[in-house]
Formats: sequence, structure tokens, C-alpha cells
Amino acid sequence: MMSSTAPATKWPEPAKAGARRSILAADLLIEGDVTSIGPVDVQGRVVGQVKAPDILIAPTGAIDGTALAHDLAVQGHISGAVEAHTVSLSASAVIQADVTHERIAIEAGAQIEGRLKRLA
Repeated sequence: MMSSTAPATKWPEPAKAGARRSILAADLLIEGDVTSIGPVDVQGRVVGQVKAPDILIAPTGAIDGTALAHDLAVQGHISGAVEAHTVSLSASAVIQADVTHERIAIEAGAQIEGRLKRLA
């Protein structure tokens, strides 16, 4: 039985020390889901879900689907859904998604179209 204080969303735990970073290069298109126990840099395009402890969507990167992370930093594009403990949106970020988070930082210039839902 779940406690009433448990968050509705369970994002991945933070990456363990020494976890290797996976880089999805700018010329890469992935149609399907990506799951990692280490950090993931999305420099290309993913159509599907990306699940990792730490996700960085680079300025050239895009996710069309869901990003599920403990820490998510967006410099590029995402459309679909975002679920992360901590979300950082840079000035170049373009978000067309509902964002579920515990903490969020939004730089001036970031474009957001969607709902923000804070979980305590």
C-alpha cells in the first residue's frame, strides 16, 4: 500500500559515482525507447521515451515522447511529457510538454507550452 506522502511519479535515482555517460550523437535518430543507469546526452533526435538518472538535451537535441529522469537539463527541444525531480530549462529550451517536477529552474528566453505540476 502506498503512503499518501509518496509522489505519484517515481523518477530514476541519481546516477552512481563513476557511471559512464552515453552520448546520442547529433546525426543519430532513434525510433524507440532509451534506458540507461548512467547519464545520457541527447544531441540527436529520439522518438520515444528516454529514461536515465541524468538527461541533458543539447541545443541540437530533441525528444519527441517522454523524458523520465532524476535531473533533466534542456537546451534543445522536447515535445510530449517530462517527469523529473529537478528540471533546468536554459534560454534556448523549447518545451511543448506537461512537466511534472519537484524543482524547476527556468532561464529567461525558454519557451514553454504545457502545464507545470510540482510534486512535493
